[in-house]
Amino acid sequence: MYRSDDISNLFRKLGESAESYREIEPELDYVEEPPLAAACVSAALAVAAPAVAAQPATADTNAPAPAPGAPLASRPRTLSDLLAEATRRRESLQSPEFAPQQHGKGSPRVITLVSGKGGVGRSTLVAALACALQNEKGRTLALDLDPQNALCLHLGGDAEQPGLIQGNSEGLSWDTLVQRGFAHSQYLPYGSASLEQQRALEQRLRDDPQWLARHLAQLGLDANDRVIIDTPAGASAYLDQALAVADLVLVVTLADAASYHALNHLERLLAPNHQREDAAPCHYLINQLDNSRAFSLDMAEVLQGHLGERLLGMVQLDHYLGESLAYARNPFAREPVTPGCRDLLGAAANLSEALRQTARQESTLS
Repeated sequence: MYRSDDISNLFRKLGESAESYREIEPELDYVEEPPLAAACVSAALAVAAPAVAAQPATADTNAPAPAPGAPLASRPRTLSDLLAEATRRRESLQSPEFAPQQHGKGSPRVITLVSGKGGVGRSTLVAALACALQNEKGRTLALDLDPQNALCLHLGGDAEQPGLIQGNSEGLSWDTLVQRGFAHSQYLPYGSASLEQQRALEQRLRDDPQWLARHLAQLGLDANDRVIIDTPAGASAYLDQALAVADLVLVVTLADAASYHALNHLERLLAPNHQREDAAPCHYLINQLDNSRAFSLDMAEVLQGHLGERLLGMVQLDHYLGESLAYARNPFAREPVTPGCRDLLGAAANLSEALRQTARQESTLS
């Protein structure tokens, strides 16, 4: 049976004639509708950003229909158009928590923590100083340049949080990577990295000496803000970048023989930085001093004699700091404050004074 016979039989059953039947092949301009998830995102963005009132269109019955290949403005908006608009609106939004604050002019005060060997508690100190160095007029940002990615754990974060390694490999802005830590501090993690990602970033640091300075400038920080940088032990591309932007260098050491001998090597690494005209002053901090051991006290005395006025302070061994890391809590939230935390608060006060002295010297020379 042919198709025409089917159509004739159908019209006969309906009591009509099939003589006037004509088949028309329509040309449909199909426009894909955005999926439900995209619609939800657009609705959420409409709440965060001011909506643009749509202008009512006036129908023109005499206007010709748009021809194929007409300009995009005269054609229906496609899904790619809607997604591009959603992307632009999302990227234009800034989290109020980390929006740049206009406190004053100038660059932030940058403190770089370094060490000649690992295991001296450098990341613990960076996190503690980020909590203790609070300034009601500005922000305190802890920046992790150590591939171990441990700093975020000391400030209540997650090791899987994206960090500057993802910013480098995926082109993410640092503004979107900053996280909130304990005591109103902020931190930017290094991020969980593969060996390939780490090598790519380190090569970029060697090729671009202004990499860190440029990224810090894009964060909208000013003279009332403070940046505390955690670096890996020993020589590295990370250390070179951190020293180039430092207003003050803080060397962390232990009161033991290995740390004492490592200081000589570290001082040789820092020598080129000290020879610069704009070299940042260098101070030292003895960490994890064990008052129960005579040898530890003797080593502290030897270091104090060697460092003289460059010694910023000493922090006695405090197991509560390690417990705070295990329980993901702010060590300064405990009352009464433990001996180690009390030493850290004193070191933070000395550090603030050292920064003020540096600022006064710069203003006198300028």
